[in-house]
Amino acid sequence: MPEALRLKGQGASPGMARGPAYVMAPEDGRARGVRANGSDAARLAEAVDRAVEALRELAGRSDLESAAILEFQIEMLRDPALLEPSLERIQRGAEAGAAWAATMDAYVASFEDAEDEHIRARGADMRDIRQQVLRALHGERPPDFPQGSILVGRDIAPSLFLSHDWSRGGGIALFGGSVASHVATLARSRGVPMVVAMSGAEIETGMELVVDGDDGVVAGGRAACASELVDDRASSLPVPDGRQADEIPLHTADGIRLTLQANIDHPSELRHLSPSGIDGIGLFRTEYLMGAPADLADEERQVEIYAETLAWAGDRPVTIRLLDFGADKPPPGEATDPSSFLGLRGIRLLLARPGMLRTQVRALLRAAPVGRLRVLLPMVTAPSEVEQTRAVFAEEAARLSARGVTHAMPPLGLMVEVPAAALMPETFKAEFFSFGTNDLAQYLSASARDNAAVSPLYPAARAAVLRFLEMTMPLVAATGRPVGICGDLAGDPAALPALLSCGFRDFSMAPRRMTLARAALSRLNADGSEARG
Repeated sequence: MPEALRLKGQGASPGMARGPAYVMAPEDGRARGVRANGSDAARLAEAVDRAVEALRELAGRSDLESAAILEFQIEMLRDPALLEPSLERIQRGAEAGAAWAATMDAYVASFEDAEDEHIRARGADMRDIRQQVLRALHGERPPDFPQGSILVGRDIAPSLFLSHDWSRGGGIALFGGSVASHVATLARSRGVPMVVAMSGAEIETGMELVVDGDDGVVAGGRAACASELVDDRASSLPVPDGRQADEIPLHTADGIRLTLQANIDHPSELRHLSPSGIDGIGLFRTEYLMGAPADLADEERQVEIYAETLAWAGDRPVTIRLLDFGADKPPPGEATDPSSFLGLRGIRLLLARPGMLRTQVRALLRAAPVGRLRVLLPMVTAPSEVEQTRAVFAEEAARLSARGVTHAMPPLGLMVEVPAAALMPETFKAEFFSFGTNDLAQYLSASARDNAAVSPLYPAARAAVLRFLEMTMPLVAATGRPVGICGDLAGDPAALPALLSCGFRDFSMAPRRMTLARAALSRLNADGSEARG
């Protein structure tokens, strides 16, 4: 067996995947030694057209979020300013491929030299555009890799991610990449574990790897079989399809009813689930729907997406979280603001920008009659934030009534992720509560999960997080209102005994973790102890 390999990076998409490595060779962005001739300008224009058509075909069979990313590339290719420098190089005697490669290399460099991480992350899109046109020029097929494998490379193009079949599992381990890239967003929405910014090491195709997207670790060789890394989570591949209808409802070994719900970022994830196999959607993160500034103002698009999800769920609840922008997730078109971890984030930002909030509120009110909608408020600290938001819902509902627009008022819940709110739940007029342990752990440990310099502190604070939950869960339960948990801990089999002992009965998690969580919970008693026999 190869020597143990353990590489630390940044988790870009949660979950764990295991499989053989497939090391993707860097695509050659240079010309192919073709001589320039009088048809180079026409050849390049035709290649751009073919690349656009290929992107449109891929967008046509993709979900809304994926299509929006591809539309960004199409718009770039259709922008005359992108083609003009290449045509000028051709006029000076350059061959079409060499002219295009030189132009795009300059664009890529301008993106990658930017200070803002979100702008730097768009460099992957520009490299993708460069390669698509070069392949069209030279009649080459786009690359792919075996299903169920771990893609290893510097970065991965959005078009490659979208054209690959992830139904048999797999993961992504990158020496470069970014948590803010389009591919990272897509990976999170599809439950594909992904680690970026890995430390350098020799990885060979075929080597058995484990990608832990939660802790930002990639292990190989003997380390890939180490019990502390490959626990029950690693056996969750391929992605469960959620069709275990005969296993609903879920009970503990001593007969206590539990609910198991799914976390999603986009309705496209529902294609792998059956509504009869789960108890509902416990967390729909709506900020990942917003790929461009125009999306924030597109009320009709939001209504369509929310209604689609509610219709899919039928009589099961769907909990949609209001836009949770700030810190590592800035609104589209804006720069990352690290200070907003403790500043304008979540409900604070929405109340400071009422136009953004009111558009989403109207869309939610209009979609609510389709199913059992619940709305979750993120990053709540003070009771006044709940009351201000409730007032916005009431005002927009009154305006819809005046216009004769069908709507319904959903219950409003509180995301328990700020320690101050967890300690005083009785002061909040919320219809339900949901513990978000990811941010709760960040604020308890004063360490950001996506900052490699302090990321080791985050898992080290796990015991403190569990003790905090043990202290605060009874306070929330004493309000008499429903309470659940939707952070990463909810889907971690190792944490489930402690969570049951705290009193949690409603668990929401990434779809790919549900099968193992179900099996683990059914073997435990309601107090978290192992059932005998």
